[in-house]
Amino acid sequence: MDRKVRKINKNDEPIIQLVDVVKEFEDKTVLDNVNLSIEKGEFITLLGPSGSGKTTILRIIGGFEWVTRGEVKFFGKDIKDLAPHKRDVSTIFQDYALFPHLNVENNIKYGLRLKRIPKDDIPKSFYNKLKVQQKKWTKKAQTEMKNLDKTMDQYEKLLENDKLSKKKRDKYQSWIDDLDFKYSYWENYKDLKTEDYEKRYLTRRITEKEMDNDVKEIMKLVGLEGNEKKNVNFLSGGMKQRVALARSLVIEPEILLLDEPLSALDAKIREKMQILLRDIQQKLKLTFIFVTHDRNEALQLSDRIAVIRDGKVEQFTTPKELYDYPVNKWVANFIGDSNFFDATFVKGGKVKFMNKTFDTIHEEFEPGERLDALIRPEDVMITRVKSRAKLIGEIVKSTYGGSYYNYDVQVKDKIIYVETSSKHNVGKEVYLDWDIDSIHLMKKDLKLEAEEKESKIENE
Repeated sequence: MDRKVRKINKNDEPIIQLVDVVKEFEDKTVLDNVNLSIEKGEFITLLGPSGSGKTTILRIIGGFEWVTRGEVKFFGKDIKDLAPHKRDVSTIFQDYALFPHLNVENNIKYGLRLKRIPKDDIPKSFYNKLKVQQKKWTKKAQTEMKNLDKTMDQYEKLLENDKLSKKKRDKYQSWIDDLDFKYSYWENYKDLKTEDYEKRYLTRRITEKEMDNDVKEIMKLVGLEGNEKKNVNFLSGGMKQRVALARSLVIEPEILLLDEPLSALDAKIREKMQILLRDIQQKLKLTFIFVTHDRNEALQLSDRIAVIRDGKVEQFTTPKELYDYPVNKWVANFIGDSNFFDATFVKGGKVKFMNKTFDTIHEEFEPGERLDALIRPEDVMITRVKSRAKLIGEIVKSTYGGSYYNYDVQVKDKIIYVETSSKHNVGKEVYLDWDIDSIHLMKKDLKLEAEEKESKIENE
């Protein structure tokens, strides 16, 4: 573990890094060596089913949960020991968490009452004194971290003994974890002491007039103008969400955490709020970390998406990359409707499934390797030319989706899903075709195969 103290340049460090983060609740591992690196100004979505660990990741970043081990870095410094109010983040919860006894304006002002801004005309001697103190704080922190490093190295050497009992191994690991939390405190010691000094000598509370101006600006930004004196209890879900958004943004955090904030809204209002969130994020250039289990919401809003499965990050990439090139069958199925085939790689550019060999752009697998092949429904074409058909089947089900039709096409003993704008009747024989790059090949998901096998045995 690299624990060298150095001056952090915010321009060359990710705003948030999770490094080998483990979270355990009693005997259950909720997060298993999670690694994420998030750049300043990104809209990041944590996507996954209920219980996957995505909300736990958000709460760890916000300081509402402690990690069992690992690092939570903010611009390169481990902040896992810092309380929520010491982190430059703001959180919007699923239930809004508004104060029912305060009106819209005073809900937004709540955080502002703790905000501080630089004083005017501060004597130069106060800054000189701060520089002297910072050198002392840095020296003290370096000494403490050096001592902690020595102790941790001793325990880590003990763990290298293969003959250790599980009880002793767990005990030593627990001591290392505790010392690592202390290390995190000293890593931030100078910043914490500087913040206290600035609060006492260099900054002041904002005035009521300044507060009113900030509230006015943020209410205009989120579309709340004219609602200042309204009781929050009588607002619609969408309006309450705007109040929660305004209250979080007005304190100017570096990071906004959003825990499924739109899940309680109806479809139309939800769409409006999605647009509002993305517009505000881009306008303010803030870092948003958004939790959802809605794949469409994630694809529409995000710069990058981290797909979480059973406490692990399965894939972390752009929406297009995630949709077009999922890392495995589980991710592909979670992120969109799919046609899957048990495939065998023949050789470079050739793959076999449905007892036929097809051209592919893939070259990277071994001949004879078992794979999962994916073709998205919108990539399957219904052609009029039988000689071009890669597969021939019969439409057994048709569903109209507005600007397109969804068809279930029976090909031998398999159903293939097709999405197209052309109209066809149930019972019609159709010729299916696709482009060479429509086939995406993935290594077999052994975990999913085991789960499917177990489920099959239970249902027999």
